[in-house]
Amino acid sequence: MHETDLHLEPNEASDLCRVFGPEVLSRHGWDRAFVTVLDEATAEDALALLVHTAGALLDDEWSAMRVFADAGLDAGKTEDAEACASRHGYVYLVGSQFGKKAGPLAAKRSWIARVSEQSIADALESGGRATLEVVRLRFGLHRAINDALADVELLPMGTLLQQAYVDATIAVGEQKAKRWAGTVLPTDHPVNIEAAEFRANGNLLLGIRYPVTADGHPLLVELENVSELFGDPNAVPRCGNVWVLGDVGGVEAPAGLRGLDTRGGDRFDAVIGDLDASGKSATVLADHPEGALAASEHVRFELPSDTAGGVVSAKVVHHFGDIRRVEGVAVDHEGHAHYVIDEEGHVALRTLVFD
Repeated sequence: MHETDLHLEPNEASDLCRVFGPEVLSRHGWDRAFVTVLDEATAEDALALLVHTAGALLDDEWSAMRVFADAGLDAGKTEDAEACASRHGYVYLVGSQFGKKAGPLAAKRSWIARVSEQSIADALESGGRATLEVVRLRFGLHRAINDALADVELLPMGTLLQQAYVDATIAVGEQKAKRWAGTVLPTDHPVNIEAAEFRANGNLLLGIRYPVTADGHPLLVELENVSELFGDPNAVPRCGNVWVLGDVGGVEAPAGLRGLDTRGGDRFDAVIGDLDASGKSATVLADHPEGALAASEHVRFELPSDTAGGVVSAKVVHHFGDIRRVEGVAVDHEGHAHYVIDEEGHVALRTLVFD
């Protein structure tokens, strides 16, 4: 396992996804390139590119650079990017849909965006900004995920979670006559998305950090109409299949999703870990202190193409020991796994070389 300090500001990176074909990589002298997102920034300022110099040793000559974008009229209206995924020449960014540690849920965190890889490459070469399309969901994805989870037995919310995230959000919507008032319901669970990847059929698989099942297992929910959201201003998110990693986590140490990557088709790598960071006055942990106990692990699983959701098995690939803040995974063309890790004061990229 090799580590490189990425020298990124702000020091809050999440998720990883592969970008660029051979032509762009070769033109810049790279053999690997990944996007990560910085969750302390607006969507237009959240992109960072991690690249490796062609021909160098895998644990050497990595560099990171910010890629700033133009979000047009949506500039400054988003925050908390937590997930990214690439498909058909576009990089998609997803907001957490969540809120701050003490609540309430924040509409500025309810969004999805996309930027073309060509626009990223052009911005790098010109010193300009990439063009970012933003869809502000106003809790539409929160609504769709809660509806999809209606038949799943979830870890019960405690009084603090109910008051801080659900009741307080409803009150804000009513008191300020927000356009989204009525979208969040008293029976809802707050949703924290921290991972995303595309299935073979084009559905966006969303990795949920919270909530988890009543037995402490991680949840994945499919967003079925990603393209429609960018093509139709009246479209609302539509979620379908719900998947459970049945042999990951448990009642004593519930685990959520932290990162996702695909090895092609419906074969996935994932990082799982705790429900929230300890020592930061997180309301989730105030109600569920056991939610801080799950260790970070790299697991692999496959989704059946002929099944509408359900429980699937996962195989542990790597256990991170005392390292807790593993935020994303991407497997390169040689099968080596790369992880983005938030450590105290800096963001690191770690590489696990498989023989």
